[in-house]
Amino acid sequence: MTTRTLRRTHIGHSKSVEALMVHITWTSAKVVRIEARQDFTMAAHTVKVLRDEYTVLADAPVSVKVGQVLYFVESDGFPGYYYVLNYNEARFAFTCSCPKNYHFHKQCDHQQHALTFVGSRYSRRVEIEHKIMPEWELHVEDDLRQAEQEREYDNLVNAA
Repeated sequence: MTTRTLRRTHIGHSKSVEALMVHITWTSAKVVRIEARQDFTMAAHTVKVLRDEYTVLADAPVSVKVGQVLYFVESDGFPGYYYVLNYNEARFAFTCSCPKNYHFHKQCDHQQHALTFVGSRYSRRVEIEHKIMPEWELHVEDDLRQAEQEREYDNLVNAA
């Protein structure tokens, strides 16, 4: 009688451990927000995230369109590398490029960081607008105009 043994195949790692990340050296902030003023290609990387070990696998250029808003949340275990988040209007939630969210559709900490960032930014803007005295308006005119434009943009996006 012959016994059969299974041969181990080296097919590589699972796609479920891959994440899309961006290497940012110009800031050390936990969350970064950008809005594209023109079309461009962003240099991103495919990174294997396995048991808190990070390995850059390949470059992955990403096309970003005019007006697109992206959020980047810093990785806890890979300094200088940020996960890419996009706000999804249909789900009223952020989508993250980390394996937990992207492959398994589970809520991740990065989404919570981005949500906190957006909430604090909005509340700060409202707080500043209500505290401005008329004699100071000239000094903060640009900030007020920016806040008004953001509010109009938010209303247009919510109406669509």
